[in-house]
Amino acid sequence: MARAERQNGDPDMRAIRFAKLALTSLLAGVVLPLSASAVNLMDHERNIDGLNERNINETFYQVPVPGQDATQFRFKLKGYIFGLRMIRSNYSGWYNQTEYAVYSDIKTSGLGALLKKLEIWAVSKGTHDSQGLRPDYHVQQNLDKKSRRVEMIYDDEAEQVDVSIKPPLGSQGVPPATPEERYLADDTLSAILNMMMRGFANKGEVCNGTVRVFDSKQHYGLRMERDGTRRLKFDDYKSETISCDVYYEPISGFDPEDLPEDEESSQPVNVYFKHYPELGLYIPIRFTYKISAITAVLKVDEMEYVLPGDEVIHYASE
Repeated sequence: MARAERQNGDPDMRAIRFAKLALTSLLAGVVLPLSASAVNLMDHERNIDGLNERNINETFYQVPVPGQDATQFRFKLKGYIFGLRMIRSNYSGWYNQTEYAVYSDIKTSGLGALLKKLEIWAVSKGTHDSQGLRPDYHVQQNLDKKSRRVEMIYDDEAEQVDVSIKPPLGSQGVPPATPEERYLADDTLSAILNMMMRGFANKGEVCNGTVRVFDSKQHYGLRMERDGTRRLKFDDYKSETISCDVYYEPISGFDPEDLPEDEESSQPVNVYFKHYPELGLYIPIRFTYKISAITAVLKVDEMEYVLPGDEVIHYASE
């Protein structure tokens, strides 16, 4: 995800900008014939139909329809800084025994002249097994004046990622991410699903280890450490969640001015995962980031899901 240009001045404003980055980093067609479910939650997303309208290459990106064996989910999130709602986001998708597809969009509000507005959507598709997730492609579309388009195609035979960016970035960082680092990392949307699927399907323990991410330029790790449990209210009652500290750790592909300072890198994003065994997922219902005197919160406001073999949409809300 492209980072807003850094501005000098008030350190509190810098903290706000980093808080927004930390939260948004944790967090976009036609169909293929399958034994399709009568319900497709990804159809609700407003940008899916325009997936191929601005393609850089000749590749035509296809989003499979979820079959009747798929688990589907859709979350609406809202983010707050200084108690002001500044982030709106959607994250939706599905997975079955071998495949997955996910969509996300995010829109942030500016804070006077100091914080730029941001609006991006993205789509990822891939496969998964007990070893983790393997993206097939990741497409990202910025909706600002530059309308930057990012297309990442994963070539399993050559073990590399073909990255196309238009208009191109001015730099790929110092040092740039290596071909191996790019290929072995998740894209930004697959990384979120990776964290949610841990604890199920032999994919490791929830909130444990590091998820490596490549976002078309920057390569970084999301290192997770468990910090006990906490009872949070969601869907009209309080239930136990896993408190997970997620540390943002740059690896390669960063320009020197984009590297976090010591205070920023030492403060984790606190993610609270709620166990949904019927979905086979741990849902991150709240993200909190504190730095200096600033607290930023991103939380699931509404949730929809469809279970395998079920045509009923189930609902939950904060």
